[in-house]
Amino acid sequence: MLEWFIPPVLIVGAALVPNKKLANWEYNLKHIYKHSWLVPIGKARKVIYHNFEQYPHLLVGGTTRFGKTVFLKSLFTSLLFSNQERVRFIILDLKGGLEFSKYRNIPQVQHFAKDIVDACKVLDHVYKLIKLDEERYLKNNWSNVTDTPIKERTFIIVDEAAELAPKLVNKQYKKYAELAQVYLGEIARIGGGLGYRLIFCTQYPVREAVPAQVKMNMVARVAFRMAERVGSMVILDETGADELEPIPGRAIYKIAEKKEIQCPFINDEMIGRLIYESRKNRNDIKNH
Repeated sequence: MLEWFIPPVLIVGAALVPNKKLANWEYNLKHIYKHSWLVPIGKARKVIYHNFEQYPHLLVGGTTRFGKTVFLKSLFTSLLFSNQERVRFIILDLKGGLEFSKYRNIPQVQHFAKDIVDACKVLDHVYKLIKLDEERYLKNNWSNVTDTPIKERTFIIVDEAAELAPKLVNKQYKKYAELAQVYLGEIARIGGGLGYRLIFCTQYPVREAVPAQVKMNMVARVAFRMAERVGSMVILDETGADELEPIPGRAIYKIAEKKEIQCPFINDEMIGRLIYESRKNRNDIKNH
């Protein structure tokens, strides 16, 4: 049951880097561990990992053009390649599908939505799955996925959560947004123990965009550069993100304490190449 656990000494040994200051760096698969839910999210003097088994949900925010979507794609890539047979994705790409649509047909992506109406349908499906899993857990006297034989984890990635905020959408979509808030709140509240991980991201960090029921169940936060102090308060519950240098990929990672990090750079060309090479290697193995 502890196969996801990597001894800290191994993480440090593998992750130490010579630079003594924050610097730009490219994403590299050498920083992932197979069958681990530890994900590299940035560097300080060493690679910093987020543990999705210990902290199942992640709140992400920051002003546009400072690296949020690149960060989401690095998480997506790490989870995909460390757990190809075990990870499932539900992607709500509410930027019209522009960022993640190219990955919607890979086997691990179970559902994809690009607008508020489709997002509600997908969230309704996820909520029903959670309720079914609750019954299954009750029958087996399970309380948390980490104490079960279940290896799979489902990640719900929401990219531009403000599109699901009732006070921020057009009146005609308000009822859908209200329903989405209910589903997201339930996923954040009970989904973590059942193997569902919510990654909730917004470039519009105001209170209306981050529902209280979601935020109160998200211990782990990542904040990129904010234009104003209020944005930092919404994501981190304290200032700091408003004082970051205006450098793409520069962020604050917070669980109990804040840590300034530089997130890895990755783009669609790099992800596409990794997916192509992975498929080619699997085909070569089959042919032999």
